[in-house]
Amino acid sequence: MATFGKFDTSIDPSEVGKEFTVDEHVAFEVHNQTETGTITKQLKNSALIKIDETSSNQDLIGQTNGVIIINYKQMKPTE
Repeated sequence: MATFGKFDTSIDPSEVGKEFTVDEHVAFEVHNQTETGTITKQLKNSALIKIDETSSNQDLIGQTNGVIIINYKQMKPTE
């Protein structure tokens, strides 16, 4: 059976990125406002994050469809 177009899409996160995992809850800043969310996919130097919806970030949710890419250096784990 042929495997046309099949290729490895795994991405190895940077050293800073290896401190984080998929489904980890993190905090970050957007427009000088602290936001929180959950990592849904790791990239080389950043991660795709599903933003936690609150009453104060409705504009951000609308502009980003609830997801944002943030550099690992701008994230910190929540407790």
